[in-house]
Amino acid sequence: MPVVARSAEETVRELQRTLYRAAKAEPGRRFHALYDKVHRRDVLERAWGQVCRNRGAAGIDRITIDDVERYGVERLLDELAADVRTERYRPLPSRRVWIPKPGTSERRPLSIPTVRDRIVQAALKLVVEPVFEADFLPCGFGFRPKRTTQGALQVLVDEAWQGRRWVVETDIASCFESIPHDRLMAAAEERVHDRRLLKLVRALLRAGVMEDGAIRHGVTGTPQGGVVTPPTQWATSPSRCR
Repeated sequence: MPVVARSAEETVRELQRTLYRAAKAEPGRRFHALYDKVHRRDVLERAWGQVCRNRGAAGIDRITIDDVERYGVERLLDELAADVRTERYRPLPSRRVWIPKPGTSERRPLSIPTVRDRIVQAALKLVVEPVFEADFLPCGFGFRPKRTTQGALQVLVDEAWQGRRWVVETDIASCFESIPHDRLMAAAEERVHDRRLLKLVRALLRAGVMEDGAIRHGVTGTPQGGVVTPPTQWATSPSRCR
């Protein structure tokens, strides 16, 4: 019988299921071999598909999705795979823009990484998300795969039908800008013991932002606008992202 080649989506989903099952079966396990999966070609292809569908603006290098397609997606992914594999990859600072905050006169900072950096972020997320997803409680819905605000609302409706009458709402001011890098890394190290992967996460956190020509680095904050933090979604064009 002829061998049918599987798509990047299928092989990556199999990888994610394997990692999730391993993490679920051993809650105390620390994973030692994850970095090599970030630069796997199928993972990078899947990451590119996600970045392409989201479209998004250019980073500080001014390179757009269209520019990458003209340059050659295969060519770029080959270069990224080589750079990540040999640890030559270095993320650029994100481009800082300010957008209106709905319902107020305030503005919210948005940090836009380069397309190249968004692909690496997406690849990293594909690999590590299943490990940490295994530890999350069923009651959590925020920014988790296959979970939506509609699902969270349905939980409230169901609880109301069970006789619950109280809802407590809280908000943390400048939450994502205030997350300390050292404590975030300490939390990551509870599940990940891969030195190279942790080094990559630190590099992404420390890449900084550029605003008005000046680069700012901090010891706190996960800039909103990237893939590894809750991103703003732009109009998509799925048919172009193979």
